[in-house]
Amino acid sequence: EKPKQKKNRCFTCRKKIGLTGFDCRCGNLFCAIHRYSDMHACPYDYKAEAAEKIRKENPVVIAEKIQKL
Repeated sequence: EKPKQKKNRCFTCRKKIGLTGFDCRCGNLFCAIHRYSDMHACPYDYKAEAAEKIRKENPVVIAEKIQKL
C-alpha cells in the first residue's frame, strides 16, 4: 500500500490548489485570493521581524572619546 499524498488545499476556503499554491510565513498554503496576509488574518508578526532585521543590519556606532586640550 502506498501512503496517500496530502492534497493541496487553501487553508481558508479549502479550494483545491494544485501547483499554484502560495506558502505564507505563518506556515499555511493559500489560493490566489487568500495569499495576502490581510485576506487570511495572518498571525505572523511582520512588524517585529522588520524591526529585528533593521537592528541587525544597522549596529549602533559609538565613537571613541576625544581628549580635549
